[in-house]
Amino acid sequence: MEDNRKQNLPRKRHSILIVDDDVVLLNMYKELLMLEGYICETVSNGKSAINLLNTKRFDVIIIDIVLPDMTGFKLTEKVKILNPDSVVIIMTGFSDTFSYDDAIKAGATDFLKKPFTLKELLVRIEHAIEHEFLRTMSLRDELTGLYNRRGFFTLIEHYFKLSMRDHRGFFILYSDLDDLKKINDALGHTAGDSALMDTAFILKENFRDSDIIARIGGDEFVVAPIWTSGDSIEVILSRFYYALENFNLQKARKYKLLLSTGTAFFDPVSPCSIDELLNQADKSMYKSKRWK
Repeated sequence: MEDNRKQNLPRKRHSILIVDDDVVLLNMYKELLMLEGYICETVSNGKSAINLLNTKRFDVIIIDIVLPDMTGFKLTEKVKILNPDSVVIIMTGFSDTFSYDDAIKAGATDFLKKPFTLKELLVRIEHAIEHEFLRTMSLRDELTGLYNRRGFFTLIEHYFKLSMRDHRGFFILYSDLDDLKKINDALGHTAGDSALMDTAFILKENFRDSDIIARIGGDEFVVAPIWTSGDSIEVILSRFYYALENFNLQKARKYKLLLSTGTAFFDPVSPCSIDELLNQADKSMYKSKRWK
């Protein structure tokens, strides 16, 4: 069974980011991993890692616990927001002080004690990639490739914790694909599936890789744009609706995509639950639907 699963894993050159303040070790790790066929980049502190992760994604991120500007645990929490699908392996030479449980609680997939051999590192990377691949598949909607309801709740919990700790609020967008039933009845369920996949494509094209985009119901979609302010949410909505209009102008389409969208704001000063936040956004969405 395990061998069959490995054969089904996508074949690709995995990208790795290593974060450690020991420059000598960084250069050694990078050289060895590149010789093994990995794409590898290195940085020496948490801030540099965050800046890089704002523009790029990595399959595997290996983080030392002791960094000059923040702990590896804190960086891991931020990584799981910026690159939620990335495998995180935490490493440390202070195994008596930090434990495997501490690493997993922070969001890591594995915990590696220094010193370690190249063979051990390669085995841990391979196992962590396989584990994360299988876990991620359970969080994805099969039709659209977006996160499913379980995936959304898994990721938004990390976002909630960071929001509360850093005292930064955030918005969510709640969209409903209008007339999906009419498309199914008039054109068949294959057309209805196409409408859902087209909606997912437009969402992915107009939001960042780091944003949480999910299909949480039959015709319901949710987006949590990472650290979006009140001013920028209006710009994001305008850009999204403009993309929808352009899509609907294509003459070859047998249907039009019509979405009603509402928003809700999570305020860490007066916090609410995830369900309450979704309920607020749902009510806002129905108000916009009534105005059509």
